[in-house]
Amino acid sequence: MSKFLALIQNKNKKERFEAKPRAWYKIFSNVKTINIALVVLICLFGVLYLAEINSMAIKGFAIKDLEDKQSALKENIRKVEFQVAEMQSTAKIQERINSLSMVGVARVDYAKTSGTVAVK
Repeated sequence: MSKFLALIQNKNKKERFEAKPRAWYKIFSNVKTINIALVVLICLFGVLYLAEINSMAIKGFAIKDLEDKQSALKENIRKVEFQVAEMQSTAKIQERINSLSMVGVARVDYAKTSGTVAVK
């Protein structure tokens, strides 16, 4: 009987031993699938990262162009304000009066009205 039990035990050991490669194959197959999925996800996130970096670089160049335009406009505003101040100076006004042959007024007479005047 001990020989019979030994044979059964050996048979059980063989079945266990043969079952392990199948279980390992399933696990390996699942690990392989998981690895492939991870590689695909890493590639996908890499592409998304590059797209985002590219988008940020384009926006950076656009911001730089807008800042350059802003500084040019500020310089232009400064020049125009300087021209306005120059044109409003009394020396420039006197020069324009003389160039238009205008005569200075010595005395100003205002019209006097009697009574109340209503404006419509």
